[in-house]
Amino acid sequence: MLASIQIKNFALIEQLELDFQTGLTVITGETGAGKSIVIDALGLALGERAESSMIRFGQEKADISACFHVLPNSLTAKWLEENELDEGADCILRRVIAKEGRSKCFINGRSATLSMLKALGDTLVDIHGQHAHQSLLKPHQQLALLDELIDDESVLSQIKQIATDYKRAARQLATLKKDTAQREERAELLSYQLQELEAFNLSKEAIEELEQEHARASNIQELTQTTQMALNDLFDQEPNVYGQLQHLQQQFNDLAAKDPALQSISDLMATTTSSLEEVKAELRHYEGSLEVDPEQFNELNDRLTALFDLARKHKVEMHELPEVQQAIKTELEALQSDSAETTELEKTLRQLAEDYQNKAQKLTKLRAKTAKQLNKDVTKHMQTLGMEGGQFEACFQENKESFSKFGAELVEFQVTANPGQPLQSLAKVASGGELSRISLAIQMITAKKRVTPCLIFDEVDVGIGGQTADIVGRMLKNIAEHAQVLCVTHQPQVAAKGHQHLQANKTRLKDATETEMNCLTEDMRVEEIARMVGGQSITESTLSHAKELLAS
Repeated sequence: MLASIQIKNFALIEQLELDFQTGLTVITGETGAGKSIVIDALGLALGERAESSMIRFGQEKADISACFHVLPNSLTAKWLEENELDEGADCILRRVIAKEGRSKCFINGRSATLSMLKALGDTLVDIHGQHAHQSLLKPHQQLALLDELIDDESVLSQIKQIATDYKRAARQLATLKKDTAQREERAELLSYQLQELEAFNLSKEAIEELEQEHARASNIQELTQTTQMALNDLFDQEPNVYGQLQHLQQQFNDLAAKDPALQSISDLMATTTSSLEEVKAELRHYEGSLEVDPEQFNELNDRLTALFDLARKHKVEMHELPEVQQAIKTELEALQSDSAETTELEKTLRQLAEDYQNKAQKLTKLRAKTAKQLNKDVTKHMQTLGMEGGQFEACFQENKESFSKFGAELVEFQVTANPGQPLQSLAKVASGGELSRISLAIQMITAKKRVTPCLIFDEVDVGIGGQTADIVGRMLKNIAEHAQVLCVTHQPQVAAKGHQHLQANKTRLKDATETEMNCLTEDMRVEEIARMVGGQSITESTLSHAKELLAS
């Protein structure tokens, strides 16, 4: 569960620390107060996309840390253990966003990648945004929602793997079965290209060495001149650095007899003199190696030019030629393979087709069973969410794609909001408010099936009110019995069901605007819910209504 969050310089928040409880936590506040800022900040800590505009105005960076309590043997605990990032019962995710657009990620104090943060975050928190109902109109999202409810998730992964393996094997077989003449022509071209590349004895190291040799030979005059100048200034001319240093060292050595404090300086000079002698030897050796045979230089130049031409021919950079050579070799070996490979691939494809058929049939049965229960549950919720007599049904259609990773069927959610009307596609008949409520019902159903320890509902109750809002609040409270739930809400009926109540307040200062978040006491909750019921004007009536809601 989410234990706490620390936010610094994010959006309108200068600094905020919040502790969270188990059960249902509700977040309320006036429109524009920043109720969802904490959810947005948490999303960043969980690996969502970051932008520099999220940083508080006038600051260089935003810093967000979220602490989670981790249960033993949970998905989170296993992930941390597999990635060698486990640190006891707590897990701390941290994200630092710089003004330049860069961000740094940390897991339990150790540097991590954004993909690692997102993968771990998926095991910790499930966020339902206020626009989730819009994605419900997409066919692939409908199928994904249905599949989330299937008990045997291994069938889905097996179907995807078999489909991937089948298509890969089918491509290989198609390549092998190309017209013989075309294959031979291709093999002849590849053989020529391979011989041409192998003649250069290519490797990244050899290419780098050739470039270095060529650069050295091309700049021999400058290298020689600089080396000779160094030798002249340090040793050969009169006076020179080496002779002067020797003289000074002898003077300080003599003076050390009069003042021992100078002995360390004399010793350092002696060490430097010794080092200069080594420099002289190295420079003399290097000077002797600088002779370049013009014929050898021409050979280097010709070889490098040939490599540039070869790279241009294959439309790659020169250092990529070894990879080109390996790719050509691999393709040539495939073309030259005998009919045994074709026979083996055909056998593999038959087995994969049989496996796919078996798994697809199993998945079809599981989907049908799951859809039947989903139809029943969503239809039941529709009756209590202001759509009496409405009906929901997940209808299947044949998937015309052979060996699809999605299985043998697709799904379309159909609905009728009024008794006696025929079922039609959700996208065609559901109004915005109805779609939002159907989406909310499905989210409630799927939330109960998931093992994610923290569920967040960010203003998913927009557009509902009255008795429907009360039902939504009870649904959320029911889910909170087996998972931690955070809900940003405008509805007093929902807010009254919370075990913990946080209130967002926006303060306008002289030169800045700031959002704060306060944990409300019972008395403060009465006033906040009264405000939600009656607006800014809090009366005895609205206070009484608020108390009734809290007591219900």
